[in-house]
Amino acid sequence: MSTSDVRNIDSLQRLRTGVLAMADSWEKTLQEIRIAIHRADQYFGDEVPRYWRRQTELAERELTEAKDNLQQKESAARAGDRVSAMEARKRVAAAKTRLDLCRDRQRTAKSLAIEIRHQCDELLGPLADMTEHSDNQLPAAAIKLGTLLEWLHRYADAAQMPVSPDEGVSASPSEMPSEPPPND
Repeated sequence: MSTSDVRNIDSLQRLRTGVLAMADSWEKTLQEIRIAIHRADQYFGDEVPRYWRRQTELAERELTEAKDNLQQKESAARAGDRVSAMEARKRVAAAKTRLDLCRDRQRTAKSLAIEIRHQCDELLGPLADMTEHSDNQLPAAAIKLGTLLEWLHRYADAAQMPVSPDEGVSASPSEMPSEPPPND
């Protein structure tokens, strides 16, 4: 059997209180982390792809309009009736560039969404372990420590009882705890 030299039961009580406070603090922090993971997954999995899908649609529409405008300017029946189409060509080129950029960003957003989802899933595993600790293991340790503290208080109370000269040096067996708490 192991021996211990407990000098201050109050410090153990503070430890127990600290363990319970830590479990509560962990629970709140873990909830905040779960919320942040959910937000990141939602943002990169839903909002960013939706944004670039919409931007791609707008760029396609803009390119179509620019091409129509250029075609109108270039399709005059007589050469003298044609208006300079330089600006219309620049507009078509800019619309093509924007459309290419939007399509590239849309592809990037899809691959980024997959990677972010994978990373979020990777975080949820250890987070579940920490949740197990904060919800179950730390409170169980505090309960066990509480039981040990109860035994220590009983032992300390029995050891401090005045001993009459007739009883000898040790306390009577009825004053001492009958058996120590189980070691789990």
